[in-house]
Amino acid sequence: MRRADLDLAVRRVRDIRLALGLLLVLSMAANLALTVGFAGRETVTVMVPAAGGPAWAVGGSGAGIGPAGARYLEDMARTVAVTLLTLTPENAAHVRAAAARMSHPSARGAIGAWVEAEAARMAGRDLASAFYPDRIEADPERLRVEISGELVTWIGREEAARTDRRYRLAFRIEAGRIGLLRFEQMED
Repeated sequence: MRRADLDLAVRRVRDIRLALGLLLVLSMAANLALTVGFAGRETVTVMVPAAGGPAWAVGGSGAGIGPAGARYLEDMARTVAVTLLTLTPENAAHVRAAAARMSHPSARGAIGAWVEAEAARMAGRDLASAFYPDRIEADPERLRVEISGELVTWIGREEAARTDRRYRLAFRIEAGRIGLLRFEQMED
Protein backbone atom coordinates (compact mmCIF):
# COMPACT_ATOMS: atom_id res chain seq x y z
CA MET A 1 0.00 0.00 0.00
CA ARG A 2 1.23 3.39 -0.82
CA ARG A 3 1.85 6.07 1.70
CA ALA A 4 -0.77 8.43 0.17
CA ASP A 5 -3.46 5.74 0.37
CA LEU A 6 -2.54 5.06 3.97
CA ASP A 7 -2.74 8.78 4.87
CA LEU A 8 -6.13 9.00 3.16
CA ALA A 9 -7.46 6.00 5.13
CA VAL A 10 -6.17 7.46 8.41
CA ARG A 11 -7.91 10.79 7.65
CA ARG A 12 -11.18 9.02 6.84
CA VAL A 13 -11.08 7.06 10.11
CA ARG A 14 -10.26 10.26 12.03
CA ASP A 15 -13.14 12.12 10.30
CA ILE A 16 -15.57 9.28 11.05
CA ARG A 17 -14.47 9.23 14.70
CA LEU A 18 -14.90 12.99 14.92
CA ALA A 19 -18.39 12.80 13.35
CA LEU A 20 -19.43 9.97 15.70
CA GLY A 21 -18.09 11.92 18.70
CA LEU A 22 -20.01 15.01 17.62
CA LEU A 23 -23.22 12.94 17.20
CA LEU A 24 -22.70 11.44 20.66
CA VAL A 25 -22.33 14.90 22.22
CA LEU A 26 -25.46 16.16 20.38
CA SER A 27 -27.44 13.09 21.49
CA MET A 28 -26.41 13.58 25.12
CA ALA A 29 -27.33 17.29 24.96
CA ALA A 30 -30.76 16.44 23.49
CA ASN A 31 -31.41 13.82 26.19
CA LEU A 32 -30.41 16.30 28.89
CA ALA A 33 -32.74 18.94 27.45
CA LEU A 34 -35.64 16.45 27.31
CA THR A 35 -34.98 15.31 30.88
CA VAL A 36 -34.99 18.87 32.17
CA GLY A 37 -38.13 19.65 30.14
CA PHE A 38 -40.07 16.64 31.43
CA ALA A 39 -38.90 17.03 35.03
CA GLY A 40 -41.17 20.03 35.59
CA ARG A 41 -44.26 18.47 34.04
CA GLU A 42 -47.11 16.84 35.91
CA THR A 43 -48.25 13.43 34.76
CA VAL A 44 -51.99 12.93 34.31
CA THR A 45 -53.59 9.51 34.15
CA VAL A 46 -57.04 9.30 32.61
CA MET A 47 -59.20 6.55 34.11
CA VAL A 48 -61.91 5.33 31.76
CA PRO A 49 -64.89 3.67 33.46
CA ALA A 50 -65.69 0.06 32.68
CA ALA A 51 -68.06 -0.45 29.78
CA GLY A 52 -70.31 -2.65 31.94
CA GLY A 53 -71.18 0.16 34.37
CA PRO A 54 -74.51 1.96 34.66
CA ALA A 55 -75.97 3.65 31.61
CA TRP A 56 -76.85 7.28 32.21
CA ALA A 57 -78.83 9.37 29.77
CA VAL A 58 -78.98 13.10 30.39
CA GLY A 59 -80.95 15.45 28.20
CA GLY A 60 -83.35 14.26 25.54
CA SER A 61 -86.94 15.43 25.53
CA GLY A 62 -87.91 18.35 27.73
CA ALA A 63 -85.93 19.70 30.64
CA GLY A 64 -85.87 16.41 32.55
CA ILE A 65 -83.31 13.65 32.46
CA GLY A 66 -85.63 11.01 31.01
CA PRO A 67 -86.48 7.50 32.18
CA ALA A 68 -83.06 6.05 31.37
CA GLY A 69 -81.44 8.79 33.46
CA ALA A 70 -83.31 7.91 36.65
CA ARG A 71 -80.30 5.85 37.74
CA TYR A 72 -78.06 8.89 37.28
CA LEU A 73 -80.42 11.06 39.32
CA GLU A 74 -80.53 8.41 42.07
CA ASP A 75 -76.73 8.20 42.13
CA MET A 76 -76.44 11.99 42.25
CA ALA A 77 -78.96 12.23 45.11
CA ARG A 78 -77.19 9.48 47.08
CA THR A 79 -73.87 11.25 46.68
CA VAL A 80 -75.31 14.63 47.73
CA ALA A 81 -77.18 13.26 50.76
CA VAL A 82 -74.25 11.24 52.06
CA THR A 83 -71.86 14.15 51.50
CA LEU A 84 -74.03 16.75 53.25
CA LEU A 85 -75.14 14.55 56.14
CA THR A 86 -71.86 12.81 56.93
CA LEU A 87 -70.50 15.78 58.79
CA THR A 88 -68.03 16.49 61.54
CA PRO A 89 -66.52 19.81 62.58
CA GLU A 90 -63.21 18.54 61.17
CA ASN A 91 -64.51 17.74 57.67
CA ALA A 92 -66.79 20.80 57.38
CA ALA A 93 -64.47 22.63 54.96
CA HIS A 94 -64.31 19.57 52.71
CA VAL A 95 -68.11 19.13 52.82
CA ARG A 96 -68.63 22.82 52.07
CA ALA A 97 -66.31 22.62 49.04
CA ALA A 98 -67.96 19.42 47.80
CA ALA A 99 -71.42 20.95 48.28
CA ALA A 100 -70.37 23.98 46.24
CA ARG A 101 -69.25 21.72 43.37
CA MET A 102 -72.52 19.75 43.44
CA SER A 103 -74.87 22.73 43.85
CA HIS A 104 -76.58 24.84 41.25
CA PRO A 105 -75.00 28.34 41.18
CA SER A 106 -78.17 29.95 42.53
CA ALA A 107 -78.16 27.64 45.59
CA ARG A 108 -74.44 27.57 46.48
CA GLY A 109 -74.67 30.32 49.06
CA ALA A 110 -77.66 28.86 50.92
CA ILE A 111 -76.29 25.31 50.91
CA GLY A 112 -72.83 26.48 51.98
CA ALA A 113 -74.39 28.54 54.80
CA TRP A 114 -76.38 25.49 55.94
CA VAL A 115 -73.19 23.37 56.05
CA GLU A 116 -71.40 26.14 57.97
CA ALA A 117 -74.24 26.48 60.51
CA GLU A 118 -74.45 22.71 61.03
CA ALA A 119 -70.68 22.45 61.48
CA ALA A 120 -70.71 25.28 64.05
CA ARG A 121 -73.61 23.66 65.94
CA MET A 122 -71.84 20.31 65.92
CA ALA A 123 -68.50 21.78 67.02
CA GLY A 124 -70.11 23.39 70.07
CA ARG A 125 -71.51 20.03 71.20
CA ASP A 126 -68.74 17.69 69.95
CA LEU A 127 -71.23 16.05 67.54
CA ALA A 128 -70.72 14.05 64.36
CA SER A 129 -73.24 12.47 61.99
CA ALA A 130 -73.40 9.96 59.17
CA PHE A 131 -76.25 9.12 56.78
CA TYR A 132 -76.94 5.63 55.49
CA PRO A 133 -79.52 5.71 52.66
CA ASP A 134 -81.78 2.71 52.17
CA ARG A 135 -84.47 3.88 49.71
CA ILE A 136 -84.39 6.31 46.81
CA GLU A 137 -87.29 7.39 44.60
CA ALA A 138 -86.39 9.55 41.62
CA ASP A 139 -88.70 11.63 39.44
CA PRO A 140 -86.50 12.28 36.38
CA GLU A 141 -89.04 14.52 34.65
CA ARG A 142 -89.28 16.97 37.58
CA LEU A 143 -85.62 16.43 38.64
CA ARG A 144 -86.65 15.58 42.19
CA VAL A 145 -85.61 12.76 44.47
CA GLU A 146 -86.86 11.49 47.82
CA ILE A 147 -84.25 9.60 49.79
CA SER A 148 -84.70 7.89 53.11
CA GLY A 149 -82.30 6.20 55.45
CA GLU A 150 -80.76 6.20 58.88
CA LEU A 151 -79.03 9.25 60.34
CA VAL A 152 -76.59 8.26 63.08
CA THR A 153 -75.32 10.90 65.52
CA TRP A 154 -72.37 10.65 67.89
CA ILE A 155 -71.43 12.78 70.87
CA GLY A 156 -67.69 12.46 71.14
CA ARG A 157 -67.04 8.75 70.52
CA GLU A 158 -70.37 7.56 71.91
CA GLU A 159 -73.31 6.89 69.62
CA ALA A 160 -76.15 9.16 70.69
CA ALA A 161 -79.00 8.45 68.26
CA ARG A 162 -80.16 6.48 65.24
CA THR A 163 -83.15 8.05 63.52
CA ASP A 164 -84.98 7.30 60.31
CA ARG A 165 -85.02 10.38 58.11
CA ARG A 166 -86.42 11.36 54.72
CA TYR A 167 -85.11 14.14 52.52
CA ARG A 168 -86.28 15.75 49.31
CA LEU A 169 -83.71 16.97 46.81
CA ALA A 170 -84.44 19.15 43.80
CA PHE A 171 -82.00 19.57 40.93
CA ARG A 172 -81.70 21.82 37.91
CA ILE A 173 -79.86 21.27 34.66
CA GLU A 174 -78.18 24.34 33.26
CA ALA A 175 -75.58 24.49 30.51
CA GLY A 176 -75.40 20.69 30.45
CA ARG A 177 -74.60 20.43 34.18
CA ILE A 178 -76.89 19.12 36.90
CA GLY A 179 -76.78 20.97 40.20
CA LEU A 180 -78.51 20.69 43.57
CA LEU A 181 -81.16 23.36 43.91
CA ARG A 182 -82.82 22.42 47.21
CA PHE A 183 -82.19 19.96 50.05
CA GLU A 184 -84.86 19.64 52.74
CA GLN A 185 -85.83 17.23 55.47
CA MET A 186 -89.34 15.83 55.17
CA GLU A 187 -91.62 15.22 58.12
CA ASP A 188 -93.09 11.73 58.46
